[in-house]
Amino acid sequence: MNDSQRTDTQSNICFSTELNIKYRPMPDPLSVYVPLESLTQETINSVISTVQHPDRRVWDFSKRTLLAFLLAIDNSVSEIERNDSNNKYNEHTIQHAARVRQLLVHQDHAGKIEKLDWAELRERYDKMAREKDDGTAMYFGAKNAEPYYELSIEQVHPDVIQSRKYMARFRSSGWKPEELKIYWNVQQLENLCPKHETESKKGAEKLEPECEAEDNRKDEAALDMKLEKNEVTTEAKTERKDAIENQMNERPIEKEKSEVTNEILLPHDPSDADIMQALRECPVLKRNNGGKITYVNKGIEKAVFDIPENAQIIVLNFANERSPGGGYLRHTWAQEEVILYNSDGYRALLDLKYGRMGGGYAIPEFGLAYVRDIRFVDKKTGKNRKTDMLVSACYCLTGSPKLYANPTSKIDWEKKTLAKFRAFMAAAVANTRGDGSNTYLLLGPIGTGDFGNNVTEIGKIFRRVLMSNLMGSNGPVIKAFEHIWFVSTDTWKNDKFKQLMRSKL
Repeated sequence: MNDSQRTDTQSNICFSTELNIKYRPMPDPLSVYVPLESLTQETINSVISTVQHPDRRVWDFSKRTLLAFLLAIDNSVSEIERNDSNNKYNEHTIQHAARVRQLLVHQDHAGKIEKLDWAELRERYDKMAREKDDGTAMYFGAKNAEPYYELSIEQVHPDVIQSRKYMARFRSSGWKPEELKIYWNVQQLENLCPKHETESKKGAEKLEPECEAEDNRKDEAALDMKLEKNEVTTEAKTERKDAIENQMNERPIEKEKSEVTNEILLPHDPSDADIMQALRECPVLKRNNGGKITYVNKGIEKAVFDIPENAQIIVLNFANERSPGGGYLRHTWAQEEVILYNSDGYRALLDLKYGRMGGGYAIPEFGLAYVRDIRFVDKKTGKNRKTDMLVSACYCLTGSPKLYANPTSKIDWEKKTLAKFRAFMAAAVANTRGDGSNTYLLLGPIGTGDFGNNVTEIGKIFRRVLMSNLMGSNGPVIKAFEHIWFVSTDTWKNDKFKQLMRSKL
C-alpha cells in the first residue's frame, strides 16, 4: 500500500486519501473461488484459448483475470490430487478433479493437443501482475492508476459526473462482497438447486452437460444442437457471512447438511449462501406464475420507474465483456452506458474489477456477473429505485475489439449464444426474491446495436430459453416470473420480438 492509501482495520475498508474513495482491500487474485463441480469442457476451453491467444490485446487486464482463474483451477485440482489418499475428499470429487485435469490442455491451430506449461503460465502471470497501466489509464492520461482511479478522471461528460454523485450518495463504501456474484456457466447455477428438483430429469452424469431438451422442440433435430441436460446437481455448504467478508476465498469445506431440507451440500461460492436458502424456501419446481410478457418502448432508465415500488426489479445490462461500463467514460450512448449514467451501477462494476476480479475485468464467456441493489435516479423528480443487474455480454460481430473469439458458424453462434442466455436467465431465477410473483424481469434486444447481432436470431434465442425447462422448473421457465418486460427504445425491435414470441417454435 502506498502513502496515498490507508486502511481502517476495524471496518476492513481502504481509503485513498488522494482520490477520496473508500474501498475494500483487494484479495489475492489467485484465491478466486473455483466452481470445480460446474467446470465443463466449453468453459475451460474458453479460458485457455483466450489466455493463450498471442494477438488479442485488451485493456483492463482482462486476460490477466482469466489467467488468474486458470491458475486457481490448477491450484484447486492439485490440492485434491495431493490429498486423494487421506479421505479429505469423497470419491466423486476426486474423479471429477481427474476429469478436469484431463481438460486442462491447449489445442493449437493445427489441432495438436499439448499439455499446459504451468511454470510458464505462472511466470507470465507474475509479469502481468507487475504491470500498472491497464490501457484505460493511458488513454485518459491518469498519472496514478491505483485502484478506482477511474472515479477521478477529469474532463468527463456531465452525465459521468452526475453518476459519480449517485455513487457517493448511495454507495460511498461500495458493494459488499456478498452483493456481487460471478457465474461461469449455467451449470454453476443449476448446481445450486435442491437435488430432488432436478435429479429425475438427468441421465448419466457427464463432465460436459447437455441442456435439458424442451418438450415442444423434439422435431428440431435439424438444427444439430442440443440444449444441455442438467448435470448431477449437488449443493454447497452455507458459509457464515464473515467468511464472505473474508475476501471470498474460503476453500471448499466437506459435507454439511442443509438446515432447510436436511440434504448433504457440497461447496459453492460464498456469495450464493442466500440463494441456497431461497431455492429451498421457494423451490423453482413450485413456481407457477403468469409469465406475462409486456413490450415497453422507452429507455431502461425510464421503464424502471413504471414498476410498483414494492416489486423486485432485475435488469439485463447489455454489457461489455472486457471493460467495465464499455464506453461510459467516453460518454458513448448504448444501453449499458445509459444504465450507468442514471444510476450508481458503475461503482458496482469497479467493485467487481477490484474486489472479485483481481484488478482486471472479464465477464465469463458463457456466464455473467450479478449485482444486488443498484439505484436508478430520476433526474426530474429525484426519486430512486433499487434494481438488481444481470451483467451479460453478447458476441461482438463487428470490427470492435473483443475478448473472446467469435463463433465460427451460425450453428456455433446459436449454441454459444444459447449458453449465454441460459446462464443469465438461470441467474435471474436463482436471485429472485420469494416465488417470483412480485418480480419484474426486464430484458431487451441485447447485442443488436453496435455488436451487430441479428434481431430476429436474438429473439429466437430468447423464445427458446423462455420456453425451456431450467433450474428444475416444472415446465417453461417463463413461469418462474409473473412479469417479463422487453424494454427498447427501438419500437421495431420490440415488434419483431412480439411476433417471434407468438410464433410456434
